[in-house]
Amino acid sequence: MRMTYRILSIEDNPEEAKLLTSHVERYAAERELDLQLIWKKTAFDLVDAHEKFDLVFLDIELPGINGMEAAELIRSYDSETPIIFVTNLAQYAVKGYEVDALDFVVKPVTYFDFRLRMDKAMRVISRHAKHSITIPITGGFRVVNASDIIYVEVSNHDLRYVLVGDEELTARGSLSQLEKTLADSSFVRISNSCLANMTHIKQIKGSDLDMTNGSTIYFSRAKKKSGMETIANYLGGSI
Repeated sequence: MRMTYRILSIEDNPEEAKLLTSHVERYAAERELDLQLIWKKTAFDLVDAHEKFDLVFLDIELPGINGMEAAELIRSYDSETPIIFVTNLAQYAVKGYEVDALDFVVKPVTYFDFRLRMDKAMRVISRHAKHSITIPITGGFRVVNASDIIYVEVSNHDLRYVLVGDEELTARGSLSQLEKTLADSSFVRISNSCLANMTHIKQIKGSDLDMTNGSTIYFSRAKKKSGMETIANYLGGSI
């Protein structure tokens, strides 16, 4: 199975959204990629969802929460996903660099312009994938940046990935094998059933690890000493 890349389009004009959908489908066929497009008319759904996508096409002139405000919201919980602004007014797109936008494209979006931006975006996504893992989902794979994983728990041969943005994914797998896959990343084994991302540890109290998403996970007695040493080394001996 090929990896599935999730693309978000926030566009209030149905005709423009339909045009972008046709471009995505054509590009996917030409490049032999699995691209899943999710269309939203407004950015209001982003307020509570905090969903993660591989690429975002964002109209600037949106009702309610405009595109620039939506980009700022996305960047509050996601610093890496490429954002491409879609606009009627090219001069507004310059502001996009304030939210680290990858590029902008002017409406009506031609396939030539779209393809150039997609090629650029896919190069960025591919670089991110070097620091990512693939998680099997129905019909394909989901690419997840290691930095977006808060912790992983195993239960009955199922791995539960707890991600930034209150998202969870569950897939069959081995925690020991995953630990090897993430050996060069910022993960520490805190028990036989849990791997924690040290960049998401907010504080440690006894055997409790408070994580940045508000959850608490726990050292096992057997793993606490080695785990604390690993965390101290990672943080430069500050623990």
